[in-house]
Amino acid sequence: KQWYQRRVRGGLDLPSFDDEEFNLEGDVYEGDDSWNVQFLRSITNHSCNFTLLDRMHKLKCERKEKIEDSIHTGYIHQVRRSQNFLYIENQYFLGSAHVWEDDSKPMKAVNLVAIELVKNIVEAIREGAHHSIYVIIPMYPEGDPGSMAVQEILHWQTCTMRMMYKLIAQEIEEAGLEDTHPTDFLSFYCIATRVNEIPEDLAEPETDIEILLREKARFPIYVHSKMMICDDEYIIVGSANINQRSMSGRRDTEMAVGCYQPNFLWTEEEGLPKGDVGAFRKSLWLEHLGEWCEEYENPGSLECMRKVNEVARANWEKYVADEMDEPMVGHLVSYPITVEQDGTVRPLEGFENFPDTEASVLGGKSAMLVEKLTT
Repeated sequence: KQWYQRRVRGGLDLPSFDDEEFNLEGDVYEGDDSWNVQFLRSITNHSCNFTLLDRMHKLKCERKEKIEDSIHTGYIHQVRRSQNFLYIENQYFLGSAHVWEDDSKPMKAVNLVAIELVKNIVEAIREGAHHSIYVIIPMYPEGDPGSMAVQEILHWQTCTMRMMYKLIAQEIEEAGLEDTHPTDFLSFYCIATRVNEIPEDLAEPETDIEILLREKARFPIYVHSKMMICDDEYIIVGSANINQRSMSGRRDTEMAVGCYQPNFLWTEEEGLPKGDVGAFRKSLWLEHLGEWCEEYENPGSLECMRKVNEVARANWEKYVADEMDEPMVGHLVSYPITVEQDGTVRPLEGFENFPDTEASVLGGKSAMLVEKLTT
């Protein structure tokens, strides 16, 4: 509660970053559609030599290590800059453990991406504006969804979601917003497909899960991308997951690029830019959502968020139905959770476990694994 009052309510005490580090005012020529690219890393002096003396003051120093965490910094900076919407695809989504309500929180999973996203929404609500955040993650992490490690990762993911929705719900209540739900601002999705006919030339399934999936003819599509699109003007893409391993700078070595076109930036007068970042986002949405709707032109609007949620829910119903009477529209499905008005996160009714598995959707904490392995 004290952290929430100081950080989210006050909005002043989160880390500050020099705007010059991510300056979007590059060289611009009339009619030019060129790109500016910023190279971001998570790395320490154990993996590279830091030789630019004028950049040394930008590094963190811990236990005689020099650490660059510019991917983490870049994500936070772009979340803070965003005025309209954020679209995220990532293999993992967990962090900001210092704000979790769960008593078993791993205090080392403290990357700030999740709480910065919440702060963005909170500030929009206070200003009477709307800000949409769309997050696509795998239905479950790679491997056996019932395994100890995957279940613990899902547990940390659930803790992150609960924290985010709880704070958003509190802000909605305090603002007195009627007919407004936390998922109007933040929604999670996964990708899946279901087919009517199985090709005859496929190899015969061998394991129990392969046999079951072949019988049901439905399959999760694994999300392995690590990407964020901000206001159709800026895109971060690279190798870094949204977890502590990738974001801390001193664990996994990662790299990413932040890309934008100086002639195509968001402005209050013009709104969303019409450059290549926006064109890529629209192409991606058309693939995921199956068809184009007018609402998708303005992802930051309440109408767009509700339309995407409507399509994703309908696809989920078709995905889990005993018989598929009509095909899914695209591949986007709602993540199988229910979010209550007060921000409480529960499994979707009838789906405490993922379809065709005995693995809990919300996951479970292991008593044996070292938390560092799964965060």
